[in-house]
Amino acid sequence: MKDCVFCKIVKKEIPGKIQGETKNVLAFDSNAPVSEHHILIIPKKHMSTFMDIKNADSDLFMEVINLAKDIIKKKEIKDGYKLVINGGKYQAINHFHWHLLGGKLEDQHDILNKT
Repeated sequence: MKDCVFCKIVKKEIPGKIQGETKNVLAFDSNAPVSEHHILIIPKKHMSTFMDIKNADSDLFMEVINLAKDIIKKKEIKDGYKLVINGGKYQAINHFHWHLLGGKLEDQHDILNKT
C-alpha cells in the first residue's frame, strides 16, 4: 500500500528500531509505547486487518510465534507479556499487526493492563 507507514518501514523508506526480522515478518519498537517493552510485529506483505488473513497465510503465524519467542528471550521479558491483536476502531494503523507488550506498564488504569 502506497501510504502505509508500516510498509514504508519494511521498505526502509522511514526508520524503525528493528528488534527482529524473518523472511515474511518484521518486528520494531512502537513509537507510542504503553509498556516498557512495546514491540510491533507485522507481516511484510500488506494486509489491512485481521480479517484479510487467508488460509495461504498460515505459515506467517509460525514466523510471528517464533520471532516473538526470540524477542522475549533476547529482552529477558520474564515478568509476563501479552501478544495483542487490535481490530476495527481499536486498530490505529491500517496494516495488520501484533503488539508484544511486556515489562512495566505505562498506564496502570488501562483495562487491558488488568487482564
